[in-house]
Amino acid sequence: MDRIGALPDEILTHILSFIPTTQAIATSILSKRWIHLWRHVPLLRLSDTKLKNLADNHRFNEFVYTLLLSREAAGNHSINTFFLDIEYFYAKLAFRPSNPNITNWIDYAVDCDVQHLDLYLDVLRDDDKHLKFPRLPVNVFNCKTLVSLKLHWFHVEECFSVEFVDFPSLKVLHLKEIYFDEYEEFVLLLAGCPVLEDLHVCDVNFGCLKILLEFDNVFKSSCLRSLTRAYVRGCCCDFWLKALSNLKFLSIDFLKGDRHDIFPTFHNLTHLELNYDWYRVVEVLQHCPKLQKLDFHQNLASRSDECFIENWADLEFVPKCLSLNLTTCTLWGFLRTTLQGELMVARYILKNAAVLQTMKIWCIGEQSLELEINLSSCPRASATCQLSFN
Repeated sequence: MDRIGALPDEILTHILSFIPTTQAIATSILSKRWIHLWRHVPLLRLSDTKLKNLADNHRFNEFVYTLLLSREAAGNHSINTFFLDIEYFYAKLAFRPSNPNITNWIDYAVDCDVQHLDLYLDVLRDDDKHLKFPRLPVNVFNCKTLVSLKLHWFHVEECFSVEFVDFPSLKVLHLKEIYFDEYEEFVLLLAGCPVLEDLHVCDVNFGCLKILLEFDNVFKSSCLRSLTRAYVRGCCCDFWLKALSNLKFLSIDFLKGDRHDIFPTFHNLTHLELNYDWYRVVEVLQHCPKLQKLDFHQNLASRSDECFIENWADLEFVPKCLSLNLTTCTLWGFLRTTLQGELMVARYILKNAAVLQTMKIWCIGEQSLELEINLSSCPRASATCQLSFN
């Protein structure tokens, strides 16, 4: 008995939405019952697409257009999720006239009231020192139905105003390897996401870093009040970091040139992943009064200057989170070249973290025994703290 085939169409199309679209189409050969089901799946998942030459581009282009026309003919005019993953063998393939018409496909998904848009473009070989980014259709920024937007390797060319960016439903925003002509366009984008909960920013670049707009005026209406999680890597943090003060989780590194006075007070932050200079850890911790978990990665580009080491030797200030809340601490990437400074951080935390339960130290190279000898006799504010080395 075909028990699966006897299920209602709604359940079968829901099941098909968990597999790539090409596999969903393949189920049409199972029986007459399955011939047209794939056309009604609310999700388009075009994943693991590798385009090595113009012929591959053309075939994939034709496949997608045929797919969209088949869905239209079956009366399916809505897309809940559009997932596109293309890897180009050479960067120039993405700009050929015969390349997949990604702009039209994105426009089509927006017109179909898409809720989840995941666009991942990549290049296997970087054969151009001045690698350009494909242009992102500007109408994406006025898609009121979007709940999650994930972009990789796009160029935001168009200038827009704060009134144009309108994401009333957007809760998840992930940007990786995105190029903005203007820094203020990125700020305006964030300002247009009043219910955003999860922000992921990695390797976002700007043609111009000048801010022409007053920060307070941009964020006064939204201020990202719903944002609870943020991951920030390789992105200038000036100005907009101040809008993240409601976070519960933050993973961040600081670029050379970032101002150190921009770190706001995070009143709700309980978990911090920090890639920073060892001698600025306490400076950051004093802005996180409720912090319970700290993952610290030493910024390998920083120097262990003698003046910083001398100042740390007599450091008496203890942030509130160390006295009351910090229970878990992980220190990553201890190197011999900066060992003295990193040891001072470990000793300082052990000495002052009154409720600390575990401290884990991850070493690069054969240094765990040396660290264990140095820290085993260190005074500990918490009698129950467990110290481990990896």
